[in-house]
Order: sequence, then structure tokens, then C-alpha cells
Amino acid sequence: RSKDNPSMLGPAQMKWLKQTLKKPATFTVFCTNVPMTPKVKPGSKDTWDGFAAERQKIFQFISDQKIPGVIILSADRHRSDAYKIDAGIDGMYPLYEWQSSRLTNQHVHGLIKHSLFGYNEKQSFGRVDFDLKAADPTVKYTIINIDGKPIHNLTVKRSELQFK
Repeated sequence: RSKDNPSMLGPAQMKWLKQTLKKPATFTVFCTNVPMTPKVKPGSKDTWDGFAAERQKIFQFISDQKIPGVIILSADRHRSDAYKIDAGIDGMYPLYEWQSSRLTNQHVHGLIKHSLFGYNEKQSFGRVDFDLKAADPTVKYTIINIDGKPIHNLTVKRSELQFK
């Protein structure tokens, strides 16, 4: 890790990630403690925005290896959000990132305009449901507030997460 080439993961974790991403699966859930979507907190080392080159290398690896079915789960934003990421790589499917909020306090951060949707009125969490028995398997993200009320949801089919 150098000042000119900062790394979120480092070589050992990057090697593990690449090996793990290549394992066959209907859906591969990439979990990260901070948001991966570009421009969630530009320039900050508190998100993948501060490690843009490394983030792009991961996206490029997914594309080069033709790894289907990748979705991203993250947290640490004090709201729940859904994003659709265009990695800027020809032929690559869009990546979806779903961020879960906090249940412990009411500290509101503003919603991000380029999110598909977000929620910050109350504490909330994100629930992820898989239907692997469907002809075209699905993964559904639902934001549920602290009162147990579903607020927003998005269902993505496995056929939407593959290379053409």
C-alpha cells in the first residue's frame, strides 16, 4: 500500500477475494463494510470512493473472469439505499449495491440523488431474500423501518446479472 496507490484490501485480502469471486454460485454476495458505489462520498477514505483504482480493478476482474450474479451489500451510511452501478466496462451487467442503515440511533444523513431509492426518516435495516427455485432465480432487497414496515424494495433476476 502506498500513498500514490492506496488500498482498501491489501494483497492478501485481494488474492482471497479473487479466488472467492471465481467460485461458482447462482448469486455471489460481495459484502463490504463501507459503500462501493461511486460518488457516495467522493474522495473520502471512509468509502470505496477513496480507493477508486482498486474498486475499478475489482470490477474489471469480475468482467475479465465473466463472473455472473454478483450483488453488493454494504453499510455505514446512517440510511438505507439501493444503487445500480455502471462499471463503465463494455459488456458488463450493472452491479446492484444495497446498503443497510443502523438500528441503534437516529442520525440522519441526506439521501443521495443518484440512488435508486433511499430511506432515512427512521432507523431501518435491509432484508435480502433469495428465490433460488424460480426458473430465473431472484434476489430481493427490502428496506424495513424500525416499526417493521416495508418501505422500498427491488427484485433483481439472475438473468439481469450475466454477460452478453
